[in-house]
Amino acid sequence: MDHCGPDHIEVLDKKISALSDALAHLGQGTTLKELLRIIRFPGYTTPAEFAFSVAMLDAMAHQARMLEQMGDQLLGAAKQVGKEG
Repeated sequence: MDHCGPDHIEVLDKKISALSDALAHLGQGTTLKELLRIIRFPGYTTPAEFAFSVAMLDAMAHQARMLEQMGDQLLGAAKQVGKEG
């Protein structure tokens, strides 16, 4: 993809909107609510499965924090446009 063109704002608009929609859908938490229901079944997990589940949940939480931080940094950088010079 070339750096800038006559449609670069439209491209960014589509990408920002698609990411916003994906994050909003992710934020509904339906997958994790279902997981909360399933873990209560008797005999759900072995010690190894427990360790794997904890590792996955920790990694997912880290990624969510990173997405929030990256969004804040991107917005902060965008707000700097036009302030220099």
